Amino acid sequence: MNLVGWLPVRIAWREGGPRVEWTLMGTQRLLDPFFVQTVQRQMAKPFYQFFRRETSMEEMVAWTDANPGAPLRGMIFHMSRCGSTLIGQQLAALEMNIVASEPEPLDELLQIEHRLPDLPRATPVRWLRALVAAMGQPRNGEQAFYLKADCWHIHCLDLLRDAFPETPWIFLYRDPIEVMVSQMRMPAAWTVPSLLHPSMLRMNWTDWDPAELDVYRARALAKVCSAGLRGAQKAAGGLLVNYRELPEAMYGRLLNHFGLREEDVPAMRKVAQQDAKSPGSKFVSDESAKQTAAGGRLREVVANHILEIYGQLETERLARVEGRGC
Repeated sequence: MNLVGWLPVRIAWREGGPRVEWTLMGTQRLLDPFFVQTVQRQMAKPFYQFFRRETSMEEMVAWTDANPGAPLRGMIFHMSRCGSTLIGQQLAALEMNIVASEPEPLDELLQIEHRLPDLPRATPVRWLRALVAAMGQPRNGEQAFYLKADCWHIHCLDLLRDAFPETPWIFLYRDPIEVMVSQMRMPAAWTVPSLLHPSMLRMNWTDWDPAELDVYRARALAKVCSAGLRGAQKAAGGLLVNYRELPEAMYGRLLNHFGLREEDVPAMRKVAQQDAKSPGSKFVSDESAKQTAAGGRLREVVANHILEIYGQLETERLARVEGRGC
């Protein structure tokens, strides 16, 4: 079996268990703000629709054991709508890097505990390592791989740390008013329990009230933040980063944390001038606009459900910065 030039794009659940779907990528880099954008464009080409493969999970493991790929140099966890896409785009601007931004196969693999609850812990750890190695295959001589997780993936930090105990990681967060305004304007899929099981957010079905979507969203965000704080306090290799520190933090305390070089800074600064989710458009700060857009109801929901944990994150971050523990 030779999977050189192929990329895992989906984990499909068959009667016999999970299967990995691959598409031919050749030397195509993952440069879009999100993994799915590159994959959709690639798979839309008639030529590539005929070049698709499917393997078992263990076949992926066997192949990546022989072809380990670029080492995983960093994981980016976040609260959502708080600058993680910018960090991913800055890392992707460096030709030596591969960046997978919220890849769908990772989503599917991290939900395995609900499909196969009796699976031994060692199995998803092995599958995670193989999936990361498969996504991190150098296509143009790249030397490092970075993984930008979805916001709820922070709840799987222990599993990811079991798979990659030496990999540095960050948890990025933002003023919850601004995050909630963004989610109100364009809700993420995880805000709908039918699209993501509430337990993946450490919620219950009984927490869902269609008449109070904002409360469900706020409580879910609070749990994401709690997991980020808990991870920073207990797991090695983690940093807390506030959105307000960007993009300058990338040229300071995150530079060494992610194994970057001073000569990488100009390329990253150039990317920071663009809108991370709409490359080619100039970045315009939206903090004031979002604060203005927040009504009384939203502020009350934030105060009741997120503000306390946000304050705890800030206290922990500042203590680490002032103590030079980063």
